[in-house]
Amino acid sequence: MKKSHSEPFSRKWYWWALGSILLLVLLALVAIHLYLNPWAEKKLKAQIYQKTHGVYTLYTKSVRVSLLSGSVTIDSLHLKPNLAVWRTLDKQNPAQAAASLADLHAAKLHISGLQFIQLFQEKPQTLTLVELETPVLRLTQMKQDTSPPKPLHEKWGPPFQGLKIGRIRVQNGAVSFKEKPTQKRALYSVAGLSVQGWGVEMDSAAFQDTARAFYMREFTANARETSYYLGNGNYVIKSGAIQADSKTREATLAKLQLVPLRSAAAMSKVIGEAATRLRVQIPAVRMRQVDFHTLSRSSNVHIGAVLVQEPNVSAYKNDNYLPTKKEGKLPHDFIRQLPTGVNIRKVQVKDLYVRYDEIAANAFKPGYVTGSHINFTLTNLTNDWRLMSRKTPAILKVSGLLMGKAFLQATVRLPLLDPSGYHTMQGTIGRGNPAILNPIIEPSMFVSVKSGFLQKGSFAMELTRVSASGSLQLQYDEFQISLLNEEKEKKQSLGKKLKSLVANKIVLKSESEKDGKAPRHGEIKFQRRRERSFLTYWKDCLANGVLSVIGAPK
Repeated sequence: MKKSHSEPFSRKWYWWALGSILLLVLLALVAIHLYLNPWAEKKLKAQIYQKTHGVYTLYTKSVRVSLLSGSVTIDSLHLKPNLAVWRTLDKQNPAQAAASLADLHAAKLHISGLQFIQLFQEKPQTLTLVELETPVLRLTQMKQDTSPPKPLHEKWGPPFQGLKIGRIRVQNGAVSFKEKPTQKRALYSVAGLSVQGWGVEMDSAAFQDTARAFYMREFTANARETSYYLGNGNYVIKSGAIQADSKTREATLAKLQLVPLRSAAAMSKVIGEAATRLRVQIPAVRMRQVDFHTLSRSSNVHIGAVLVQEPNVSAYKNDNYLPTKKEGKLPHDFIRQLPTGVNIRKVQVKDLYVRYDEIAANAFKPGYVTGSHINFTLTNLTNDWRLMSRKTPAILKVSGLLMGKAFLQATVRLPLLDPSGYHTMQGTIGRGNPAILNPIIEPSMFVSVKSGFLQKGSFAMELTRVSASGSLQLQYDEFQISLLNEEKEKKQSLGKKLKSLVANKIVLKSESEKDGKAPRHGEIKFQRRRERSFLTYWKDCLANGVLSVIGAPK
């Protein structure tokens, strides 16, 4: 059979055609490289400027687009707000002027899994990865946000509604927030922030899904350090490393601190009354069974257990700086004033140390009291009225050493939503020398313990924000006190000395019943000084009972 002359020609045409197509593809890729990236960068900047009414401008070092892999990489981006444009927009159309502005720097933003056709059609995307390297986000509140609160997926609107991301990764970021543009320092800041999230879905179903938090199926987050300045500028709350894991439902904080920024005198001047200056240091806090879903959906805090390790608390107050105007807070007041819902099933504190220094009004010298090796558990800490009542109160069980020597344990039942501040307290007092309390009772109560030994004691009382009543029992030996001069003098007058002598020999019951073998009973009946804190209130009630037992004038 004769060979066809057209066959070699056909093969030759095939290879020429294939070669031409490959050449066209190569030229197209070169054209995309030369023209698509600049076009994409220009288009992106124009879109941001247009969509934000000129408030934001995007600056970049480079924008790289890959049609084949569906990815975009932006190097050295800076999303910068224009305050002058924002102010003009706020005057002309306040509804379009956002309540807050964001200034964002980042070394790199990488997005993969983009579907460019859907992007141009402004349809929701399904991305495989979003990475942000070393972002620095500075938020500033420009005006009061009067818009009704909405979930994030509703605020963003299309094309973000329905957005899905397989994985989000943020590396070594920083966030800060100012309440107004003229504020010198940020109200709060976070440094060294890293986040990884999986299975992100921006829609109402994911928002309501109890298996998700912050629209993510799972996430981990950690930060190197944080700070939060309290409103009046007297304190800053700081922390070291923070970690959170939605899979294990755990979160930890290291080196938590409440740091005073002013002296007690300066604090008193700022708030217009005598201030208690606090300093708190907590090496570690661990939270388990954290409900991240509820936190993300409603900002309410639901935690199964909190462990606080070795906190150290010091407090100082001088009642002579300024008169106290406000009523001292009870635990009820703290919980009722919380801006969000709280439900913590159990708080456990291990090895707490507390020192309180006070210069009481008209006292002739400073006084102090310490508590050490204190362990306590607090259950049912909540402001949910369905869980809190007199029948189901928060219960505080505490034990420790008073002034490093006398063992004290107590159980306090706290119906925290009771408007009257009602609560009950009962406990026991261990063996010790009552003279250890002289550093706090001499300056404030003008009583000094001269001798005696306490075998044991017990107490029970009911308290409101106005008054307390109850009973106290003590078993003691050879108890004697002196009544001190209430004027600012270090030495007693002759009349006071004679009064002390008469009190010691005639008034005081220096032994408990039956030659010290049975406890003597006393009555607690005390009108609260409204400016006293709840800890001072509790101490005053116990002191009132002790004076009743020994027959000393109150």
